[in-house]
Amino acid sequence: HQDGNTMLNNDFAKPYPHYVQMAKEVAGMDSITLEGMVQLCMIRPMQSKPFAWDSRQLAALTAYTGVLQKKFIPVGAAVSNPCAARNPCASKNPCGMRNPCATYR
Repeated sequence: HQDGNTMLNNDFAKPYPHYVQMAKEVAGMDSITLEGMVQLCMIRPMQSKPFAWDSRQLAALTAYTGVLQKKFIPVGAAVSNPCAARNPCASKNPCGMRNPCATYR
């Protein structure tokens, strides 16, 4: 995903392995690992050859995809505010000028 994550579905936020509709439709799989999903994306929709399972390329692309997944915000999800009153840490570490979350005010 050249742009980072704009073409990803909301279920990308779920930890792998999990159900992915494309994996079910293409390979009949009820659950797929992140590494398996990278391989499946290489075949479809990218129409390329998959990497060798023990290749550095697969390891690197899987690691990169894992980083994207951690940063991924599903469409329609609210962005969390660490200074929000509902945050249990807010009372212990209120938003002050030296607090990095003070910019959220």
